[in-house]
Amino acid sequence: MGKLLVNVGLDDFDSPEGGCTTYVASLLVERLDREPWAEFLDYPRLVRLNPNVPFKTRGNGAVSLALEIEEGRLDDLLGILAELVRSDEWLGHGKTDPVAVALVGEPPHPVRVLYRRALTTVVPLSLAERLARAAGALVLRAKRGRGLVGALAAVGASLTDYTFELLAYRRREMWGEPRCIDPESVVEFDRLTRGLTFGNVDYETGRVLVAPRGPDPVLFGVRGDDPRALLTALDVIRAGEPVDRWLIFRTNQGTDAHLRLIKPVRELRPYDSVGVRGVVVEGAEVGPGGHVRFVVSDGTGAITCMAYSETGHLNRAARLLRPGDEVEVWGGVRPPSRRYEMCINVERLRVLSARPAVHEVNPRCPACGRRMKSAGKGKGYKCPKCGLRARSLSRVSVAVPRLLEPGLYAASPRAYRHLTKPPTRARARGPPLMVTPWHEP
Repeated sequence: MGKLLVNVGLDDFDSPEGGCTTYVASLLVERLDREPWAEFLDYPRLVRLNPNVPFKTRGNGAVSLALEIEEGRLDDLLGILAELVRSDEWLGHGKTDPVAVALVGEPPHPVRVLYRRALTTVVPLSLAERLARAAGALVLRAKRGRGLVGALAAVGASLTDYTFELLAYRRREMWGEPRCIDPESVVEFDRLTRGLTFGNVDYETGRVLVAPRGPDPVLFGVRGDDPRALLTALDVIRAGEPVDRWLIFRTNQGTDAHLRLIKPVRELRPYDSVGVRGVVVEGAEVGPGGHVRFVVSDGTGAITCMAYSETGHLNRAARLLRPGDEVEVWGGVRPPSRRYEMCINVERLRVLSARPAVHEVNPRCPACGRRMKSAGKGKGYKCPKCGLRARSLSRVSVAVPRLLEPGLYAASPRAYRHLTKPPTRARARGPPLMVTPWHEP
């Protein structure tokens, strides 16, 4: 019997009361793994999209699965997906709008372009619907279907750079309860897997970063370049409650996939994830709460940039910016409001050149070389060592070394977004084949 390649996309199962698209993906993996007619071709892909979209789900993440199924079993697969989408468990909250997509064959070029657009801007539902029809995608929805954008974008995602994430889930009776993750065990995991994992601990504050704070089903999640290193977490991290299930994803997290496009200031739109290259025209101004404001111009316009105190290292670097510095500023465009102008919330700062600081100082004595002192208003200068007086001399400009050096400045780990690329990682080093096991159950 022949085989069919089918790409499945899922999105918008999240809700403030505990729904989670990745958890639904783990249920789907468990179900399909029992079916002799279905075979996984890769890890499920956890695809993060534009983090600045205002109506996103938590983390704006969708999931896709690449499957090979027996011919004649497509209806069986669609029946399983329909059960997930129409389950009352995910439909009970008004903000949940789950969608599943099944696309037979390789995603066409327009669907891949949709993924790239969904990384950096706001994609209208109408565009996703047109592309789904043109591609022959089978769409299952229970409400309006806003999740189609993410589900189809996840199907079209081409992860040229990628990391892995192991997500461990809680038992249902624990959803919404406080998590009890032993910090020392997370530090030990970080030590054992250093260079292979990232984003486990913020050592500046001592904050553990592997556990979410909301009511979702995730107990903890660990990220890295090698899935074999992530499996260590199941033995090392002590959580105070048993792990109910776990699953390894291939993902675009930690790749800065959303920060690839430089735009002129005049073309910036609200909610863009974007970069601007220009010159600082208003230097750092530290406001309430320690947030730093500066203004960059690229000749087509000027844009306010905000480096918030929570970004740590980035905030401290932004404080050192001066007019004339050449920079690249990367982040999300916040729309204007009654109180605030449109601005870029800075996620990454690259200093291309730091203009030398110039201070004016008194001249040196032409006779002995000692720095002279003022002899009084309109009286010139007097040398405190040899007594020479000179009315013709004036103050001189001296270049002073800057504390800010050219280079890339990133936020502290506690301010990482899902897509933020840690400065320490290069590219994925994971094995080409899937590790065993890669999910349970």
